[in-house]
Amino acid sequence: MWRTNLKILALTLGVLAFYTMIANVIPQLQSEVPAALDLTSNASPEALVAAGEKIYNGAGGCTACHGLGTRAPNMLTDYAGQGPIGARCGTREKGVDCKAYLYESMTQPTKFVVSGFEPIMPDMRRQLSEDQIWATVAYLESQGGEVTVTADDIKKTAPAPAAGGGGSVPPGGVAVTSTMDPVAL
Repeated sequence: MWRTNLKILALTLGVLAFYTMIANVIPQLQSEVPAALDLTSNASPEALVAAGEKIYNGAGGCTACHGLGTRAPNMLTDYAGQGPIGARCGTREKGVDCKAYLYESMTQPTKFVVSGFEPIMPDMRRQLSEDQIWATVAYLESQGGEVTVTADDIKKTAPAPAAGGGGSVPPGGVAVTSTMDPVAL
């Protein structure tokens, strides 16, 4: 009996040693803690583009679908001979400029879906703040186009402060206020 247990123990140790060796051969990537972005105070287009690139390739999770071009259009390379997204975004919807199209695509993704793709894009306001969305728009515009995003765009779409009465601003950006009269209680 003890021989069988010794064989099982030896086999277990051998398997553990083998997989530990394999795990140590795989290159390890060091993750970075995302730096806080301050894009609301007159950020330059260059600063917005740099921040947007970090968001697009990191916290935004954009490359999970848009990096391959199979689940969603590839944003950074030539797509169907139309160039990268900065070159083609102003021609997607009639009467909608590039900046407005990209912002709409991130905040109302089902409003216009590129033909040949499913409407799988989530509303990015659920995971990104307005300044992060605008930084990503600036980055995408810079891919083959002219960056027209400014700090004013961020200020225009920033959630309004809650009105008195203990209101709050949910992720959708609409202020909710209490209408109860405290005296009536």
